[in-house]
Amino acid sequence: MDGVAQRIARQIMGILAKMYPPSAIEDVLARLERIEQKLDQIEYFSHGGRANYIGNNRVLTRCVVRNNVIAFILEADDRILSPWFIVSGRYEEILTNYFADNLKPDSHCIDVGTNFGYFTCLMARFCPSGRILGIEAEQNVYAVARDNIYVNGFEGIASVIHAAASNSTADVILHSRGTRSANTSIAKMPEDFIRTLAEPDSQAFAVRGVRLDDLLPQMGGRVDFLKVDVEGAEPLVFQGAQETFATNPQLRAVMEWSPGQISAAGFDPPIFLAELEAMGLAFHDIEPMGLTPLSAHELLNIPYRAGIVLQRAGLV
Repeated sequence: MDGVAQRIARQIMGILAKMYPPSAIEDVLARLERIEQKLDQIEYFSHGGRANYIGNNRVLTRCVVRNNVIAFILEADDRILSPWFIVSGRYEEILTNYFADNLKPDSHCIDVGTNFGYFTCLMARFCPSGRILGIEAEQNVYAVARDNIYVNGFEGIASVIHAAASNSTADVILHSRGTRSANTSIAKMPEDFIRTLAEPDSQAFAVRGVRLDDLLPQMGGRVDFLKVDVEGAEPLVFQGAQETFATNPQLRAVMEWSPGQISAAGFDPPIFLAELEAMGLAFHDIEPMGLTPLSAHELLNIPYRAGIVLQRAGLV
């Protein structure tokens, strides 16, 4: 027994033991546990399921994070993120809980690969006196993220730029996947894979590159949290963030870990991890009870994580 039932049981067990036989106490505890289960179901299914088509390939929905309501506009024809997010009102719960637990009201955050702006808006909600910057390369998705900032009234805290985080300011060639724009990448998906999903052909486009180091003045020289999800181009992001990490020893980065995508993008995962270690960063898995250290060897044997935490060794 846990949660509400356990807390109530501890408080009233002594009183019940004096007033009722053991069988009656067990019956009360069983009833409390059933009540807790029903409350959990109500809480779970109260999210999502509230969506309205607002035209121009846009759907308006919402989610609730720690009793904070955030509105989101999504692409109506998206087939990778929108469907389940609308149905459940939930998105990358492990990372959501990590940020909800660790963000401070004045945190400065950069969301690289912001997509429709979920984490950009989450950060803005939890950091009302902070500074939040999103970076999104795909034009249509950038527009959605921009609108979500304004829909929620976060424009005084957050902004998003249309660019690809990289190691230089040269244009970056990316491939957009139509109804799966969240998978826009510098790597082009094989045609057989595209046909299997009945997707339209991917479209190549160029977008300006931007170095995180060049954004430091915009962040007041301070970055506390960095979220990176760029479909295999993570090495370029960190190569362009050397000064950012050197001048912000408190910085925690949450990075999608997908060695398959990194390889497909033309980078070598072991070399990438060695570059991160040379920056003084240690790797951590996100567990329910906190962070668990990972070695580079262990990480190379993990095929995927929605997010691992990179931070200086010894940072609590």
